[in-house]
Amino acid sequence: MNEELIIKYIAGEADQEERLRVENWIAENSGNKREFERMEKLWKAFGDRGEEAPQIDLDMVWADFLRKRDARENRLHLLHSRRKRRTMNALGVAAALLVFCTLGFWTLRAVLSVENTLKTAMQVQHAELPDGSTAHLNTHAEMTYRKDWLGRDRKVHLVRGEVFFDVSRDPEHPFVIESGKSKITVLGTSFHVRREGTDTEVIVASGSVKVAHGRQELVLKPDQMVVVSDTAKKEIRVKPVPDQLYRYYVHEEFMFENTPLQRVFDVLGKAYGKKFLIQDPQTKTLPYTATFEQQSLKDMLEVILKTFDLKMQHRDSIYYIN
Repeated sequence: MNEELIIKYIAGEADQEERLRVENWIAENSGNKREFERMEKLWKAFGDRGEEAPQIDLDMVWADFLRKRDARENRLHLLHSRRKRRTMNALGVAAALLVFCTLGFWTLRAVLSVENTLKTAMQVQHAELPDGSTAHLNTHAEMTYRKDWLGRDRKVHLVRGEVFFDVSRDPEHPFVIESGKSKITVLGTSFHVRREGTDTEVIVASGSVKVAHGRQELVLKPDQMVVVSDTAKKEIRVKPVPDQLYRYYVHEEFMFENTPLQRVFDVLGKAYGKKFLIQDPQTKTLPYTATFEQQSLKDMLEVILKTFDLKMQHRDSIYYIN
């Protein structure tokens, strides 16, 4: 098995086909499993160190090792000592293993210390992070994280857009998201974060989330939310979540339950980059209940307009509804 592929697997950078290859290789026999566990333990033993890799001249190290080994073996041959010869062989194996492990460790560190970027355009992306957590990126979102999570705090930087996180529980290594001047810390939970301009929105679906901004710090529970501006100086206020439509992109599902028609079109407009304008004030307040699963915008609009016997006209990039 290619060592580079195993390293990618440990780092969480292997795609589905590569992960399957490594897992099948591990399952073939106990020797493969021991070799994989050895490489994992190597990282855990050194993963929290910050030293830079020394420059190692492998040819020089190996040549010096061979010279010393040959000289020792010649002396042992003259002494006809089997016991000392066995000792020499053991030392030779230890030296070779030391060279291999040193190079292997720094190669692994080089691969894992690179910053990884997840970025979407017109498609939603569902990505598994190195610790087993999942990030659901809506369209036009961008986030970064370092690959060397093992043995460290799990840190993510949300650059823009919105992401829904399903975080694997690990009390010893908090999951931390940096968004602008706000810091979000969790242990194991699911929640939504949106970064737009200088604002950060946090909504909790399950568990609890700690939000820190400047000297302010508060804990959110399920169905609670906050919106924090980088320039905010006033006290942060917790608000109740009006509905569950904020996470429509996770499963591409819209669940409307007695939702005012204005809110319906606001959500659809945000999801598809359209602008809808309801002209009659009374029509805006009409309640609407329906569930759409992975349906096109055209199909959903057709159903909604027929339900209320409404018409829609498109002028100057705006969809007028009356």
